[in-house]
Amino acid sequence: MKKVTMSDIAKKTGFSIKTVSRVINNSPEVKPATRRKILDAIEETNFSVNLMAKALKNQQTKTVILFIDRHGGSYWNAWHSLIIMNIITDFKTRGYKVILSPSSGHGVIDDDTDGFILLKSGIADGAVLFDNLKGDIRIKYLRDNNIPFVILGKDFDYKDTCYVDLDNFHVGEIGAQHLTEKGYKRISFFLGNQEFYVNKSRVDGFKRICATHDIKFHIEYGVNNLQDAYDYTKIHLQKFQSDAFFVSGDEKITAVYKAIKESKKKIPEEVGVLGIDNLPQSQFLDPALSSIDQNVERFAQTVVNSLIETMHSEKRTPKGVLIKPVLEVRDSTG
Repeated sequence: MKKVTMSDIAKKTGFSIKTVSRVINNSPEVKPATRRKILDAIEETNFSVNLMAKALKNQQTKTVILFIDRHGGSYWNAWHSLIIMNIITDFKTRGYKVILSPSSGHGVIDDDTDGFILLKSGIADGAVLFDNLKGDIRIKYLRDNNIPFVILGKDFDYKDTCYVDLDNFHVGEIGAQHLTEKGYKRISFFLGNQEFYVNKSRVDGFKRICATHDIKFHIEYGVNNLQDAYDYTKIHLQKFQSDAFFVSGDEKITAVYKAIKESKKKIPEEVGVLGIDNLPQSQFLDPALSSIDQNVERFAQTVVNSLIETMHSEKRTPKGVLIKPVLEVRDSTG
């Protein structure tokens, strides 16, 4: 069977090859009726774009891959979903297609869902890497193959990596300082897995402030879902008489609230609650949640700009950007 070409689509619809090309590349310079007619013809003829041929001609595929850590099978939390949505939107605005791929810093996934196969084949121009680890095999692969990439986080093994990160040490400082100023004396800090740098950095900043104010605290790693948050809140209320909870991930707060209220304690009079992420729904909780904002829009824009600059640069130029966290005070901390 003869392969359908752009020339065939042009003949079938009566439009020029240039117009067909504009539709395929999602150019805004096409009338809606024209776009619809060409898209219908593409669907009828099962026309498909040869990305490899396009890459050879243009020296780029206008495709990037977002590598997301598996997190034990759950992949990402609410903040990941929010920033991924913003990154995809920003890349699309710049004319790039985005592929999401599961991955792990411990090893490349050896199956058809592995986005590294696309990079190796030249079907993508660059990558954004989430949740990197020390000795991350993905970073070594990207560097060895001279593939442009940006890390959401920091590189522990190389000094010349392009990265965008939240100032997580300061996140810990802000949280401890705010709860201390509000008069809380026994603070429990809930975080995800200890192996991720972001959590260690937040704890270091948190501990620094607690030490200067002689505050009692307990660190709980591995609080990865609602059930974990509920169970550990119960335990910390009973075992440590915690009077404040600092929680990494606003999506876990409903479980924390439930455990506190079941213990017949009032928020914020008897127990304060502070989140990290400042998700859109946080202001609508009862009581409205105080939370540390990560400025997701600027975060995403900086990631996209950094990768595009790296992809168009002839040599690797180290560039690190730290996003400043901002405290949003609401009713949950008084």
